Amino acid sequence: MDTEQSDYTWDKAFFEKRSTLLSNFQMGFIGAALMLMMMDLSKIYLLAPLVVGLILSSWYKHNLDNIKDEMKGCTLTFSPKSILISFPQLETESRITFREIDEVEAHKENFVHIISLYLKQDGKKVQLKGMKDTEQLIQQLKTAIKTVNEQQE
Repeated sequence: MDTEQSDYTWDKAFFEKRSTLLSNFQMGFIGAALMLMMMDLSKIYLLAPLVVGLILSSWYKHNLDNIKDEMKGCTLTFSPKSILISFPQLETESRITFREIDEVEAHKENFVHIISLYLKQDGKKVQLKGMKDTEQLIQQLKTAIKTVNEQQE
C-alpha cells in the first residue's frame, strides 16, 4: 500500500475551470443577443436559442456552485481499517470502517464524478462529489474492502 495514494481531495481546478467556462458562455449569450437587437435583427427564431443557452448555462453553473459549497475542501484519508472523510464547509468529519461499507458505486451527474458509499447497518449513503483521481480512489476502496472481508472470514 506504499505506492498507493492515501489522501484524496476535492478537485478545485475542475470546478474553477467549469465555472469560468460557464460564465464566459453566459456573457457570450447575452452579448450575442444584445448585438442582434442593436442590429435590428431581434427575431424570435434568432433570440430563442440564445435564451435557451443562457438558461441552461445558468442552471448548470448554479448546480456546480451548490456542489462546490457542499464539498469545498473535502478530504478522504485512508487508514489500515477505515477511512476518514472531512467536510470543512459543513464542519463534519466521519470515520467509516471498511466493514461498514456494503457497496461502492460511481457515476457521473451533470459531468461531475460522484462516488456513493452504501453502508450496511443504517442503509445510509455517503456521497463524495468531484473528487480528484476518482478511478484510483474507487479501486483503492474496493481493494481495501475486499482485503478486510477476506481477513474477517
